[in-house]
Amino acid sequence: MAAAPGRAGERTRLTVSTAPTATLLSETAAGRLDLAVIRHPAVLPGLGSGAVVLVPTWRLTPAPTTAEAAAVDTRRLPVAVRPREEAPAAYDLFVDTLASRGRRVETVVVPDERAGLALVAAGQAVLVTADAGLSAEGVDRTPSTDPPLPLRLRVVWDTRRPDAEGMASTARLLADALARQAGR
Repeated sequence: MAAAPGRAGERTRLTVSTAPTATLLSETAAGRLDLAVIRHPAVLPGLGSGAVVLVPTWRLTPAPTTAEAAAVDTRRLPVAVRPREEAPAAYDLFVDTLASRGRRVETVVVPDERAGLALVAAGQAVLVTADAGLSAEGVDRTPSTDPPLPLRLRVVWDTRRPDAEGMASTARLLADALARQAGR
């Protein structure tokens, strides 16, 4: 995705930073970042934004090891999630979507998806991930379709910048690259 502007002929140098959505939004609004890819929905404080890109996800659950384990209802396990303060609106939408299935949703906060994967492998949680390569022995992987739980992403930039039109163009290139990658 980061190579998309260069492939399109833009003479843009990208530096990639990883941070929670809340941090990316405040850094972009403060002018310390030109643009950011964030989780949607989010409150956009005076920022321009591109289209929302839906990235498919997988549900990782403990693999049954015995007939007795196969009878364990993984719907009763907590869902491993990142801290709510990283992307409050996206977190709330995710939990509300899970709850729409008519059950109470219990969560366990993890610092990253690898920690969530460890809990799944230990039989202590389930995890929803957009990482196509995240897997471990003892973990089953199924598409998140009931209910659909896509990762929602969008590119944002500061519309007050003198080069805001150029940022919007670069944002479209990044969103297109995200959409192509999500379609795989």
